Amino acid sequence: MISDASKMAMVAVACMLGILVGFKVSSSMEINPAKADLPSDAAEQRLLLEEEASNQIASSSSADAGTVSAQAPKWQLVIEKAAPIHFVHIRKAFQNLGFVETNDTNDDWKLLWSFRDPFYAHHPSFEVIKAMKPGQKINQLPGSGWFTYKWYLSEVNPKLDCLPLTFQLPKNREAFIKFAKDHEGQYDWVRKNEGHKGVQAVTPESEAVANIMNNTLVQQLIRPVLISGRSWDFGIYVAITSSHPFRAYVYNDIVLRFCPAQYVDPVVDPANVNAYVVGDHYTAPWEFPPSKKHLDQGKTYMQALTAVLKEQGHDVEDLIPQLKVRILELLLKMQPKLKGVSDGYMHGASSFFAMYRFDFMLDQQLRPYIMEVNLSPNLSSTRHKPLAALFSNVMSDLIRLIGFGPEGAHRQIEMSPETQRKLSSKDLAVASNDICNACVDMDCSSTQVNCVARCPACRTPAQQQAILETISEHVHEGRNWSRIYPIPGDIKDQAAAYGKQQAPVGDLNGMLDAWVTAACRKDSSWC
Repeated sequence: MISDASKMAMVAVACMLGILVGFKVSSSMEINPAKADLPSDAAEQRLLLEEEASNQIASSSSADAGTVSAQAPKWQLVIEKAAPIHFVHIRKAFQNLGFVETNDTNDDWKLLWSFRDPFYAHHPSFEVIKAMKPGQKINQLPGSGWFTYKWYLSEVNPKLDCLPLTFQLPKNREAFIKFAKDHEGQYDWVRKNEGHKGVQAVTPESEAVANIMNNTLVQQLIRPVLISGRSWDFGIYVAITSSHPFRAYVYNDIVLRFCPAQYVDPVVDPANVNAYVVGDHYTAPWEFPPSKKHLDQGKTYMQALTAVLKEQGHDVEDLIPQLKVRILELLLKMQPKLKGVSDGYMHGASSFFAMYRFDFMLDQQLRPYIMEVNLSPNLSSTRHKPLAALFSNVMSDLIRLIGFGPEGAHRQIEMSPETQRKLSSKDLAVASNDICNACVDMDCSSTQVNCVARCPACRTPAQQQAILETISEHVHEGRNWSRIYPIPGDIKDQAAAYGKQQAPVGDLNGMLDAWVTAACRKDSSWC
């Protein structure tokens, strides 16, 4: 018999993970692929979308004709227990792209930006999410709690190389003590609470471990590669634009942070937390001479970091591919949960996207470890003014990536049937030199995923829509976002094991991967 208290706890956990709300209504969009050729060059694809957006702005034809009026698109901001100053760059990005902010939940808004996970009954946007229309999007992904909530992330780490070993205490105290004894001398440990605060080095035999009664994590101590005697970490922005078919991107610059004090081994001096924990009052890279000199030369934070590591004699050639693969390893592990939860909503995965920040440390062999994943990463430059440019670019580039702000048009684009036909004809052009017999003979009985990918006439509306969305994201990917799934060529070899062992769930993923592979052979920008 489950007690009322236990039931309440189960409900609270389910709400936090975004798994209570399910409103499923089957829907599809009829798309009629055309056969006219479309140039494969990504720049020309961008011009196509910009032309479409410009036509929509200049015209106010009926919705049935596939156009939208010149009225500026609207967006909503749901702050909920956060200071408005944290949203300066978010608001500015929407304003620069022609959006108008509205507080009217009944208004015809296009994008809702929620600071916190909104998938529970008491959230201010709960009823709005239930009534979402096709084409409306929200910046949160149902089920993200499975990897942004540290307690649940710790439960998957024994199976993934990208995460430090972590034990939940007091729940797994005996397992932790046994593991530490069986691997004596191989690991050192730190304790931290669920918010990654209160970090302190501990030993399995210490009273700090024996007396833990509240939820606490004990984690493998990562001894970092030092830069001029300092410990440091960095955050990478990651965007998931769809959980099914799965599409994910990483941003090409980072947030770089240094400890305010010279490194001291935490086992030797656990009380000197500023020497080994990057806290809120960190040293910024423009204040730290080794990185400052490179930033003064106009380099990005990522470029400055790799330059400093090179100067210290480290081989960083494979560092960025390694980081992408580590991110991909965790996301592919989580994708089945994300898809399962999103499927329960009215319009499925098409209603949701999300941006996270993956915080990394590198050990002394330059091996990357994901220390935590932030659900709503801080985009406030109040404390560190020079970050304003990075945060503004991240936001603007994210909005463009999801198709709400093509460059030059400053308006949301909604694909008209004409644009869909033009982009659909791009499919045929991509595969024209390597098309399957089923397509040539107009025989769609083949179940081979490669044939479906290469033959627009044989696709379902959902498959065709997935390709159109992927083309649109590719056009807006630009220089700052890089695709990590479907897997690009620069990390294909390193990611092969994850792609085979942890392939995304859902029939659209294999088809989309095959399409991108064919596109790469025709146009190197897809590789």
